[in-house]
Amino acid sequence: MAYQTLVLHLLVSAPCDVPAEDLAVVRKAISQWNLNVGKIFGLTVLPVSWSEHAVAEFGERPQAILNDQIVEESDMAIALFYDRLGTPTGEAESGTAEEIDVLEQKGKAVGVLVNVSPRPPLSGAALAERQRLDSYIDELRKRALIFEYGEASGLMGHVNSFLSRAASKFQQNVEQSKQEDIQQASNSIEKDPDPSEGVWPRAEVREEIKTDGKGRTRRERKWTLVLENTSHGPVSDVDFTFEKIEEGALFRVLHHDGPISSMSPGGKVNFPLLLGWGSPKSVECVVTWTDIKGVRRTTHATVRT
Repeated sequence: MAYQTLVLHLLVSAPCDVPAEDLAVVRKAISQWNLNVGKIFGLTVLPVSWSEHAVAEFGERPQAILNDQIVEESDMAIALFYDRLGTPTGEAESGTAEEIDVLEQKGKAVGVLVNVSPRPPLSGAALAERQRLDSYIDELRKRALIFEYGEASGLMGHVNSFLSRAASKFQQNVEQSKQEDIQQASNSIEKDPDPSEGVWPRAEVREEIKTDGKGRTRRERKWTLVLENTSHGPVSDVDFTFEKIEEGALFRVLHHDGPISSMSPGGKVNFPLLLGWGSPKSVECVVTWTDIKGVRRTTHATVRT
């Protein structure tokens, strides 16, 4: 069954020694989460990584290019470690470390997971690299909650928990943003009204071609007075009058039987205008209405014919 969903990009970051099996488990966990949980949140998580989504490019240091192409556009990340920290980038101790920093600085969710499954003792350069990773992880623990896993089921459980937590926080942020927008709109209503908003009058004309019984044609103009509500809220009790019309001048609004009870935002109401030779080329129109706060307001405008 089809359903609406919002797509979030999850960066999967890992040094080159992380087993391919671990990366496959992460993708499987994401797929299962999308199917079982994501539709409840209305979210779909798509994994991205430099090995699959980066493109060749010149101009900057490699990690800066990756940051621009995929890291900064990601909504969250999972970082995996095995025995290696990775190659220094010039800005951070490794590519994965820099990616963690970039997303952390942007306030995005990052889950760090370390593989602690049994394996043969290390020595030489490999041991030195592992010690370098341990030092980095120890430093990272001062500002992050890091989890370890020793088997596929543990990794899958951590990924599921991370996705659910990140999705919940994302929804909270969305709701908070909505509430802030509502509050901002409320505050704007409480301020002095925008003079450009209101019920504005104008005249519109439509030409029709009429044919008489002898086949002769003539053009006939039909004029309309249009009132349009340009404010962001509904208005009520809308009425209008005209000023400075000379006595005897032909300028008459038809079907105007009293105030308009209400008009929606962007709404229009049309009245036929009866004009003829000698009708004024312009008149002053005064429109009065009650805004959403119950305040009686007035618009003055020149209606040109």
